[in-house]
Amino acid sequence: MIYFSMGYWVLALALIVSFAGAACGLACIRQSTKSVTQRFRIVWLFVAAVSIGGVGVAMPVFVSMLGFDVRGSQLRYDNVSITLFSVLSAATVFAALLINGRRLVWWRLLVAAAVMAFGFGDVHQLLLGAIRIQGSVDRSLVSSVAVYVIAFVLSALMLWFSLWVGSVPMVLAGAVLYAILVISMHYAGLTGLEVHVDPAAATPHGNVLFNFFVPTFIIGTLSLAIPITAILVAPDRRAGRTPMRTAGPQAAHGTSLQAASQQAAAQQGPRRPESVR
Repeated sequence: MIYFSMGYWVLALALIVSFAGAACGLACIRQSTKSVTQRFRIVWLFVAAVSIGGVGVAMPVFVSMLGFDVRGSQLRYDNVSITLFSVLSAATVFAALLINGRRLVWWRLLVAAAVMAFGFGDVHQLLLGAIRIQGSVDRSLVSSVAVYVIAFVLSALMLWFSLWVGSVPMVLAGAVLYAILVISMHYAGLTGLEVHVDPAAATPHGNVLFNFFVPTFIIGTLSLAIPITAILVAPDRRAGRTPMRTAGPQAAHGTSLQAASQQAAAQQGPRRPESVR
């Protein structure tokens, strides 16, 4: 097997794409904390899930798989598995964000991290199971366990960072760590593959990866452009909801006395001057 048949720039590009998706997703979560209604908060979380799970996981995996090759065999991928891989990556993150909530509650964070980790682990196994060659492909148990362990670590850290996204440095730090762990998870599973090539076998069914990569790249780019534009133009609605300061009891009492005096003067009318005899 060859992991970098197109050069090591593929690995660098995968890290950059994962970082961009994670950073945009954390920025959307930060924007959701400024929403004044539950509906807008859910919308921001959904966009964040697409950025973190779709762009932050699916796209860098597609990029890194462009360098994967098997000597002596044609390489194809199952259509249904690849489609489910892209969709379930985002759905898993969305479910985890809803479970995690807006405040740090450790049992909720751990449950959300477990849901997110099993989702990432399952979709990655789904991707590896989509590989078709002239022969058979086996997966190592150790590498499969490593995928789930790394997935749990990156899920817990991402969910923890999502609760502390009040500053830009926290967003960038979380995105960098997330990108490194996503690529580590992917190669932990990829290096555990065992291929058995049979040149006499028929050409496997499916599509080449590049046919999936082009539409995925276009959709992923739009998935980043739309939320970035929304973040730049979205107002801080909390500023408009600042409660008015109420006057103190003495000021209120003085105002009421002044109003009563003006009302009495209006009822009496103007005073006439008295004549002097």
